[in-house]
Amino acid sequence: DSAQAEAVLRALYRPLNPAGVTLLRTGLETAELIKYATNAFLAMKITFINEMADLCEQVGADVHELARGMGLDRRIGPKFLHPGPGFGGSCFPKDTQALMRIAQDAHAPARLVETVVNVNEARKAAMAGRILAAFGGTVRRRRIAVLGLTFKPETDDMRESPAIPIVHRLVELGAEVVAYDPAGMEQARRDLPDGVVYAPGAAAALAGADGAVLVTEWNEFRALAPDWLRAMMRGRVVVDLRNVFDPAAMRAAGLDHHAIGRPAPHRAFAGEMAELALAAAD
Repeated sequence: DSAQAEAVLRALYRPLNPAGVTLLRTGLETAELIKYATNAFLAMKITFINEMADLCEQVGADVHELARGMGLDRRIGPKFLHPGPGFGGSCFPKDTQALMRIAQDAHAPARLVETVVNVNEARKAAMAGRILAAFGGTVRRRRIAVLGLTFKPETDDMRESPAIPIVHRLVELGAEVVAYDPAGMEQARRDLPDGVVYAPGAAAALAGADGAVLVTEWNEFRALAPDWLRAMMRGRVVVDLRNVFDPAAMRAAGLDHHAIGRPAPHRAFAGEMAELALAAAD
């Protein structure tokens, strides 16, 4: 808000100049809105691809191929088009709420942002329903391994993590939840309900489990082989909320794999049968 303040900030950010970072001088109000609007737009991209994932499941399309096709358009780009259980963390939830409130107070409601917030909250709440369906409608007395608790990998941050409503609901429904996260266990104990068992590693969480739910895409979980998963668990259900595992490899290992925005096995099988029928007709 003054020439002196600008001079101080230019000096502060001068080390970034060689890297080609742009320093934009603007007013305080605009600067604040740039921060909030940027994160709200990225949150909107995530919410959009999550809704497209739901549509893909209903029509037999593949959301990853859809996202790749969209991302080839340079006006859109490939980033933040990864489907999952909804966004969390310290920035997107806070900044979308802040932008929404600023817009309401200014009598210029940001309807798109309001919808993004509502859709994302509903999505996180709905993930337990997906898990319930994968287990045939009930999880009571089922031992479920939850892999990943933080809102994203490489952090111990549990703020607004999708794992929180998921685990709470599973416990309410009578499941025995055994959880493991490489970094977030201490934080998780404050956010998750009593009765959750915290395992020292993925193997301990999966041992004897009736099924597994992958919530956070840590590289440690990406490296788990389908045959090993099948051998470790008592059951066969794997609910992959980050699409980490290859569906064909999971099915080949005898696992009942449930992904986000990918054709269900029965749809894929129906497509294969249709191709066989056409070939026979030819």
